Amino acid sequence: MQAAPLTDFRRKRAARTRRRILDAGLRVFSKWGYERASMDDIALELEATKGLLYHYFRSKEELLKAVLQEHPLRVGIETVKQGVPAGDLRQALSDVAILSLGQMREHRAFIRFLLLQAHYSHEHAELVRRELLDRWMAIFQTIIAAHLPEGSRPKAKSLAAQLVDILVASFIRSELGGRLRADQLEAYVLDAVQTVASRVESVSRDTR
Repeated sequence: MQAAPLTDFRRKRAARTRRRILDAGLRVFSKWGYERASMDDIALELEATKGLLYHYFRSKEELLKAVLQEHPLRVGIETVKQGVPAGDLRQALSDVAILSLGQMREHRAFIRFLLLQAHYSHEHAELVRRELLDRWMAIFQTIIAAHLPEGSRPKAKSLAAQLVDILVASFIRSELGGRLRADQLEAYVLDAVQTVASRVESVSRDTR
């Protein structure tokens, strides 16, 4: 009769331990960078043995992938995706842009780590692009494509990429450079949204 509760307890304890390892890994990667960080550093941060780390992750690379794939920001992006409003193009793009900025602010330490990794490591730049930027771009692309004639929908990808580039660049200026206040950041991004929306509407008119 006690086997099931005991198994459930162990499973929950393992999940908590795994989460603690991921959090410690992110802190160490953020402080030292992926290349300089070691499993010894992460074990020290976690106040655990290196053997415990290797019980959950076979390598530092595997740990990094798990940090990227299981971070709450990824769940946040999916939440943004589910909350995309239907109807008005400008309102939909604006809502998603503001929600995305909110996610970036909430997880600013993680975003900084991602951007640094993408800058210094070509190998990890691809991983960052796939796990983060492409997900945001897909949301914008879906909205834009819905407002374009079928023959012009391939253009949605490049227009969505413009918005993601602006989001990331604005975040860097605001959070890393301190050059934009929160209200200025939102105004800058929303202005870019209006520009992209105008281009979408122009393409739609030209292909009628």
